[in-house]
Amino acid sequence: MVTVNGQEEDVAGQTVIDFLKKRNVPIENIVVERNGDIVHRAQFDKVKLESGDKVELISFVGGG
Repeated sequence: MVTVNGQEEDVAGQTVIDFLKKRNVPIENIVVERNGDIVHRAQFDKVKLESGDKVELISFVGGG
């Protein structure tokens, strides 16, 4: 299990990009933190989520 924004999810083994696509997350507006480290967009297709990981998804929203 992987903890995503405080909730356990069964997504271990997925790459970050696959995980985001399944959630329909707009990749250009998201920051992914895995175990306290930022995952750079260029690494989204290389980094696999592992059981025990803690992931935070931070999205940017424009407005005024």
